[in-house]
Amino acid sequence: MSLHLATVLQDTTVVTLARDGIGLVSAWMTVGIGVAFVAILIVLLLVLSELRLLSRTWTTFLNTTTERAVPLVEHANSAARNLDRITEVVRSEVDRFDGAVGEVADDLGRASAEVKRRVADLSALLDLAQSEAEDAVLDAAAAVRMLRQGTALLRGRGTPADDGAEAPPAGGDDA
Repeated sequence: MSLHLATVLQDTTVVTLARDGIGLVSAWMTVGIGVAFVAILIVLLLVLSELRLLSRTWTTFLNTTTERAVPLVEHANSAARNLDRITEVVRSEVDRFDGAVGEVADDLGRASAEVKRRVADLSALLDLAQSEAEDAVLDAAAAVRMLRQGTALLRGRGTPADDGAEAPPAGGDDA
């Protein structure tokens, strides 16, 4: 009796049609897509696990490299600081040398001007000495001429010539 009651209570009847070729292919495609999805999911999980392993390997490599590179970086920084200090020292020495060279050049310029002034003074002094010597020689020559004329007049040997030249002595010596 319970069986009969169950059929009486059911008011919907499900009718399924026989499967044709398209429905069968569609069902198999759905199963194939599901299997492919599961296979892709498994492959994706395997790839992700390999990537995680690779990431760990690279992280270990980078950490090791960083630990090994720290002393090199410290030495490079120390060398850069030393080079900077050397550059500062060289720059200060070059500036000091440049100042010294400038002072020497200024001193040479002043010395050159002083030498030029002294050479000009010496040249003027030599010109004055030459002029005085010429005047002295001319005065001495005139005095000698006058002396000869005077002695010639005193000796009575003749009269001086009108042109200012000395007359030749009558008796001989020309002293």
